[in-house]
Amino acid sequence: MKILLFSTYDRAGGAEKVAFDLCRSYCQRGHDARLLVRYKRTQEPFVFEVDPYRDTTPWAGMCRHLEKSVRRQSAFRGQYRLIDMLRRLALPQRLWDRWRGTEDFNYPFTWHLLDADNDWQPDVIHAHNLHGDYFDLGALSMLSQRLPVVWTLHDTWAITGHCGYFIDCERWRTGCGACPDLGRPPAIQRDRTAANWQQKQTIYRNSRLAISTPSRWLMNYVEQSMLLPWQARVIPNGVDLSIYHPGDRAQARAECGIAADAFVVVFSAFSGANTNPYKDFTTVRTAVQLLRGSDVSSRLQLICIGGQTQNTDDPGVVYTGYLTDPNAVARYYRCADVLLHAANAENFPLVVLEAMACGATVVATSVGGIPEQIIEGETGFLIARGDSVMLAKHVHWLMAHPDRCKHMGTMAAVYAEHSFSLKAQAESFVNWFASFMYSNC
Repeated sequence: MKILLFSTYDRAGGAEKVAFDLCRSYCQRGHDARLLVRYKRTQEPFVFEVDPYRDTTPWAGMCRHLEKSVRRQSAFRGQYRLIDMLRRLALPQRLWDRWRGTEDFNYPFTWHLLDADNDWQPDVIHAHNLHGDYFDLGALSMLSQRLPVVWTLHDTWAITGHCGYFIDCERWRTGCGACPDLGRPPAIQRDRTAANWQQKQTIYRNSRLAISTPSRWLMNYVEQSMLLPWQARVIPNGVDLSIYHPGDRAQARAECGIAADAFVVVFSAFSGANTNPYKDFTTVRTAVQLLRGSDVSSRLQLICIGGQTQNTDDPGVVYTGYLTDPNAVARYYRCADVLLHAANAENFPLVVLEAMACGATVVATSVGGIPEQIIEGETGFLIARGDSVMLAKHVHWLMAHPDRCKHMGTMAAVYAEHSFSLKAQAESFVNWFASFMYSNC
């Protein structure tokens, strides 16, 4: 099969990693798969970048030339913000929509993906995150009438007026408007959430979409929304078990410069320790501070993966920065006794599955699809959102019961291997795609 995937990036957070890993897995299975992204950050031959300048304005060629010049420079602070501005200048409607709070769907290239003169024509489209200012959502109507379109949702943006997670807000059920938090990612400058919601509803009414979610939690909301899929399946995220698997913990700690006798807790997120309304590093840091005042403080080692590398005078904290090499991430997970994932909102986070696959016990907030990943008391523990006290208590208990902690980590690895492999995830999608092909024969 020829499979065309869409994603905001090929390398970024968990949603982007899912799309990238699936595309690579499709290729390894002999399919002709291509991943179309807003910005290409890897050198993989199956990844292609969108053309944001096509069919825009007469000065788009100049903007394109300037972007190429900017990208030839060594990386500098604000480089991609400058490129974003050039892309918006190529079509001022993008600037206007951004100013008034309308979500940016002004990307004409999307309507030419299936033009007859294209050398490569897909059999099926597998869309992932379509927010991120690179895709015309309105084109779903045309695309889905001409070939099967499977859209994997990684958050709740598809059913809201702008936000990636509505958390405690119920306005998405009735059309949004009077948004309580315009800054919640993807942020907008003014409250056009009702108009954005209505535009999405109109697009979906004229589309024929197959919707997949990695969690039953998200599918429950899809079934209550204006999305109305033609077909729907829950297909859990999977991890590459050739990379994420148990290993020699002592060796991993030696390679990472971590003391062999430390009790290691890991926090991992694309944003790292930076402020993020969905990834709650504050609760993790508070829990660790509580533990620092207890009898176990000398043994506790916190590793924060993601965000920017930081220097600290505290030897009990390591900030790795964002790691592009998955083998390096897996090595830190093998160092871990426990993964702490205190998210305010989540769907089906890869970091939980990857850490489990490497043999770490998980203590996480009971939000989104996380309860579908953890067997309470056997592979980890669940806590309420923002409960740093209970988070600290669970870590303290695991430190006091090292044999139990080790056993839970072992069970987590077995559970991840049997239930959350990338191989099983890819096969589920390929079989689904094949059913579309057979039905058209």
